[in-house]
Amino acid sequence: MRKTKIIVTIGPSSSNPETLDQLIGRGIDCARLNFSHGTLDEHAAVIANIRELSKKHRRPVAILQDLGGIKLRLGTLDEPVLLNPGDNVSLVPQEVTDETGVLPFPQPGAFRNITAGHNIFIADGTVRLAVTASSPDRVDATVLSSGVVSSYKGVNLPGVRIDDPVLTEQDKIALKFGVEHEVDWVGLSFVRTADDILYAREHLNAAGSKALVMAKLERGEGIDNIDAILPEVDGIMVARGDLGVEIPMEQVPVVQKELVRKSNEAGKVSVIATQMLWSMVVSPAPTRAEVSDVTNAVLDRCDSIMLSDETAVGQHPLEAFDMADATVKETEKIYPYFSDLGSRDRTQAITSAAARLVRALGSKPVVVTSTGRAALELSRFRPDINVLAFSHDAAVLQKLCLGWGISPGGVIPPQQDVAALVASVVETGLEGGVLAEDDVVTIVHGFLPGVSGTTNAVQVLDMREYLSLTKDHRTAAAKK
Repeated sequence: MRKTKIIVTIGPSSSNPETLDQLIGRGIDCARLNFSHGTLDEHAAVIANIRELSKKHRRPVAILQDLGGIKLRLGTLDEPVLLNPGDNVSLVPQEVTDETGVLPFPQPGAFRNITAGHNIFIADGTVRLAVTASSPDRVDATVLSSGVVSSYKGVNLPGVRIDDPVLTEQDKIALKFGVEHEVDWVGLSFVRTADDILYAREHLNAAGSKALVMAKLERGEGIDNIDAILPEVDGIMVARGDLGVEIPMEQVPVVQKELVRKSNEAGKVSVIATQMLWSMVVSPAPTRAEVSDVTNAVLDRCDSIMLSDETAVGQHPLEAFDMADATVKETEKIYPYFSDLGSRDRTQAITSAAARLVRALGSKPVVVTSTGRAALELSRFRPDINVLAFSHDAAVLQKLCLGWGISPGGVIPPQQDVAALVASVVETGLEGGVLAEDDVVTIVHGFLPGVSGTTNAVQVLDMREYLSLTKDHRTAAAKK
């Protein structure tokens, strides 16, 4: 069974119920909804279909609400403009301008920090400008590389501090929508500092959100502050599109590996995204280099890989998923299982002990969790047997769909004591077929079932012994 999870972006190519049905049937783990595009009504219809199809296929599917964030874009141009090397061009903080040689750039907050010597990249770096002079009302620049510029093209400002809040007004509206539709994860775009996460969490808490938070790392500032960001989030996404423009492209693979390593050590979910099978937007088959990219992401030990345009607007969304799925499964045949990681707190120490028992005994790892954290902490040790997660909350199992090697064990009722908890796990596991009567099981749980933060116990259970003893106990009780 595949352990590295696959996130697919839902868009015009995949939002119809028939394609969603096939994607969920083939085994997607998470559906990403890009709130930079589409209407709230369209997203609501997709969420409803995913939930219905998830029940049909009897497997949880997480929903990732990806907020647009402070994406910098040009304003409205009457018509596309061809820029050639050596041309002089200016940017002004306006929505529209008809002045020759001037581009509208309605981001007044950015103008305060642009200075001579900075570079401006437009359309994913296709067009590059060098700033020669700047003021709060105008930026003058020289064109370094030619290209056609049109309305609303994305703009990157490497090294320029952007003072705007991490959430736009549109994002705040989308957050309320996400709460109403119970999304599982919220992706924050263009995260720069830990303060961005704290600011977003205030809005999430005020809206009553229970979603986990993912920081999308797309700016150099976010990379520089990763050690402060990680403790405040539940996961990170290495968003290589904008990141490859914000920092030198040759640095991206090394940064990717370092971010995944740090995320694993911290017990956070890590996602590798953007252009993984890019050519499959138009081609039924990827390039060899793209397949190698997926393989290397898996071997980097990320929790999940993500398909973007391949499944959102591509001509072959099902084939793209199948290729990613096949590549991950093939790579995991040579996967270096069992990481030797340090522990920073009790939960990490408990799950470290459990991982060692799993390896020594060849037992099945089981976690009973009310928030999902203990399952993610055990997952970070990368055992070669899937971690079975049990919870009294089905929403927790949906959130855990992004965690490496975590499978849903089942939903169990809240229990008042550990003996009842273990009995409930065994009964549910046997009924669901995830546990067998001849299994040896290593269970991680807390001393107060159903209360988060109480994980403190590891229990090894020989199912034959347990079932025999409990049968004898029940028989004796019945005779009394």
